[in-house]
Amino acid sequence: MEAPTPASALIHSSTLVIAGIFLIIRFSLLFEFTIITNYFLAILGATTLLFGSVTAIFQNDIKKLVAYSTISQIGYLTCGCGFCCYEEVLIYLILHALNKAFLFILVGYIVHFFNGNTDLRQMGGVYLYSFDINILLFGVCFNLTGLPYSAGFLGKEFLIFQLFKDDWISLYN
Repeated sequence: MEAPTPASALIHSSTLVIAGIFLIIRFSLLFEFTIITNYFLAILGATTLLFGSVTAIFQNDIKKLVAYSTISQIGYLTCGCGFCCYEEVLIYLILHALNKAFLFILVGYIVHFFNGNTDLRQMGGVYLYSFDINILLFGVCFNLTGLPYSAGFLGKEFLIFQLFKDDWISLYN
């Protein structure tokens, strides 16, 4: 999508990307009665998670890197919907939307700082010029990776706890 980075942050992180997961949560009553759909959501989510994370590793464009990490996180949420953890997915969806929108705004600032250049190979030493952006970027990435004592960790922990708390294997028998 061709748009200024803060505008695309608002469009992608808080509306378009989240709308599909929110519709799955909204129509969760229909998905709970069909086992095959839950299989499909879990497999589709795992495949999307794998594709997004592997593709993000090989990106040199900073905006594409953030976009593929969003695809990876949405795969994680779809997989959670496949395991019928709808409340936990909604909590993590809100956390992800806030962090990802802030990350897109920071990326827009960094791209502006390097005169419109989005190539990561030519962006070395940003911490020497703007230490506050470095701290903010570290905090957002800390949340999104789900490291301990962060909001992302709590959101992912709720989802994984619900997954192991319920006997979800009996749902598929």
